[in-house]
Amino acid sequence: MITDYVMPKLAMAMNEGTINEWLVADGSHINKGSPVMVVETEKVSYDVEAPVSGFLHIILPVGETVPVETLVAKITDTEEEWQSLQGATAPASDEKSTPAGAAPVVSAAAPAAALTTARIKASPLARKLAAEAGLDLASVPATGPGGRIVKRDVLAAKNQVTAGPAAAASAQSIRVPMKGTMRGTIARRMMESLQTAAQLSASWETDITRLLKVRQKFLAIEDQLGTRVSINAFIARAMALALKQVPIANASIEGDDIVLHASVNIGVAIALPGNTEIDTRLVVPVLHNVEQLGVVEIDKRIKAIIARAREGALTAQEMNGATVTLSSTAGIAPAGLTSTPVLNLPNALLVGPSTPIERPLVRKGKIVVRTMLPISATFDHRILDGEPFSRFARALHDLLETPELMLA
Repeated sequence: MITDYVMPKLAMAMNEGTINEWLVADGSHINKGSPVMVVETEKVSYDVEAPVSGFLHIILPVGETVPVETLVAKITDTEEEWQSLQGATAPASDEKSTPAGAAPVVSAAAPAAALTTARIKASPLARKLAAEAGLDLASVPATGPGGRIVKRDVLAAKNQVTAGPAAAASAQSIRVPMKGTMRGTIARRMMESLQTAAQLSASWETDITRLLKVRQKFLAIEDQLGTRVSINAFIARAMALALKQVPIANASIEGDDIVLHASVNIGVAIALPGNTEIDTRLVVPVLHNVEQLGVVEIDKRIKAIIARAREGALTAQEMNGATVTLSSTAGIAPAGLTSTPVLNLPNALLVGPSTPIERPLVRKGKIVVRTMLPISATFDHRILDGEPFSRFARALHDLLETPELMLA
């Protein structure tokens, strides 16, 4: 029996995926449930498991971007069936296939360096490329899921070695392909967003002096709370309450319909570093049902998804279902910076707080110094008109300026 292995639909909005890496070689025996390939889509990579056990016949190579349900490989029950797909009988061999995910076999007489290399988590393709380039896997930084060294890591390390001091001295330009990479995916998604939605941005400043004083009370008991509550947790809480006041801001377009979502699911934009500025990554995992959570629980969940994002351990469920986006640059951008962020479709709203700044303000006829939070927001004018957006902005503003309202 031969089973088709197709590009899976891993997310609701997923229409296509890129084969980032084959984790096992063509002809290998694989076990049901073991990771077989890495698929990149919607700014995140997923390990895709084998639906059945058998022998893998790869049809499409690494780097191919294809629609969902496209045939990418076949899995045969027997080695004879696999050989029939090759159009010729494979040469006889006494070696047995190694099951997917099995540790490399190292003889007792192998040197210590070989044993160390065998323990390093790396895909078969990455090992092959490293061996061809004469690279020590122990010196290659890993960016793959679960800390595994993947193809892009070896290529980046190879480029560094090849460039060397001479290339740096000559200041040569570097050409980096975008096709089949996460940077290419991000570029495509950003252009689709700008070309599809009627995007309008607005910026304002909110006085968070009182909020910072409230936060200090949380910080004083952080050992009891089990977390050091961040400003972003307060912002997420305020967003959820403001969206409940203005439900049309918590909406999206599906086909010819506007869908007003019952729950507030906040997608949190997270930038993940790569080996260079060019291969940095952006993921937007989701906090579900935020309207039901307090500030402390929100903070814990934000920290948890950030940790899983950095480990490459986000699940498909955590990457789906956002109804609104929070994209904070606080602490990264210069104080007071505002911007015009691009929507994370199909969300109708993105809120982008920046780094707070101290400013002199007139309060009750006196000049006082207050800490102001710059907020930039982009909304889809197909769904939101200026009046409901302004009501949302005012509700968010009032909640942040009077934090007791969100803690009641």
